[in-house]
Amino acid sequence: MDMSALGRLVRERGPFASVYLDASHDTEDAAKALELRWRGLREELERQGADGDTLAAMDRAALEPVVGKGGRALIAAHGTLLLDRVLPRPPAADTARWSRLPNLLPLAGLLGPELPYAVVVVDRAGADLHGYDGHTEVDTEVRGDPHPLHKVRGGGWSHLRMQHKVEETAHHNAKLVAEAVDRLVSTINARLLVLGGEVQARSAVREELGTRCRDVLIEVDSGSLADGADDESFDAKVRSLVAQYQADLDNDVVEEFTAESGRDQGRAVQGLERVVEALREANVATLLVADRALARRTVWTADDPAQVATREADLRALGLDDVAELPADEALAGAATATGAQVLVTDDTKLWEGVGALLRH
Repeated sequence: MDMSALGRLVRERGPFASVYLDASHDTEDAAKALELRWRGLREELERQGADGDTLAAMDRAALEPVVGKGGRALIAAHGTLLLDRVLPRPPAADTARWSRLPNLLPLAGLLGPELPYAVVVVDRAGADLHGYDGHTEVDTEVRGDPHPLHKVRGGGWSHLRMQHKVEETAHHNAKLVAEAVDRLVSTINARLLVLGGEVQARSAVREELGTRCRDVLIEVDSGSLADGADDESFDAKVRSLVAQYQADLDNDVVEEFTAESGRDQGRAVQGLERVVEALREANVATLLVADRALARRTVWTADDPAQVATREADLRALGLDDVAELPADEALAGAATATGAQVLVTDDTKLWEGVGALLRH
């Protein structure tokens, strides 16, 4: 996960209340169950020392259900809700933490793919376009000439003229769509373009796309702009493609880390002390976490979350006075966020002390 968008959050003044809860709304008693879960988490935060204003700021969002199966991540401080994210799946267990830094590591394992991608559904009259830049979504549509778009039976000169007119209209519309797709892919820097819809329309648009779009294009034999179309089936295919592409990118990071680990003076380090040192030097491109129990270990951090160390004396030696001992999962994720590093939670990589880093240099 690219944590850079949360950099401002970790530099807010704490302490913070961080909550991850199952907000699913897939049963008749879901609303009541959600209320009970939040009540328990609220009481736990109160026990840890959270103030009433901060808890009140979370109340409304915590009780807002997610359609179907899903979760919610909430972070608040000083009576203000700072983060409210819907999670594509519920957390394995509801958690609540009141601490000096926001608890951000679970986001890296629970949020959906942050891959920038575009989805286009076409017919001969136009297209619907959807883009996601990794943080926000944008929807637009292109509508070309609505007629003539259907060939008619018959013969003679007038018939041929109509056939040509239909082809010209369809070609004109395909160019309009392709131009809009090119702009969208460029604007959001899409790494994946999914094209669905009518077969002939897809073919016409594909021929008009620029090189950049064709390089990231995947066509699917589904999707329709017609009323009553099976949008869920098409959406499921898109989600599957995006998830697979993101998994491939994550695997590339793991493979690069493994290769660098095998080199003399490679750009990979393992173990808490070496990773913390690299974070303090702002030299981490990707933080890899394989130990979900990292919270049971502690490190030291300063008022600036980028300043972390395994020993208090290391921070004192830098002239830092406002230092505190924090759970390692919280401090490492905070330092990664503050320095613009990506965070990858992985179950497929064996790491010394459950943590590693792919270095920038």
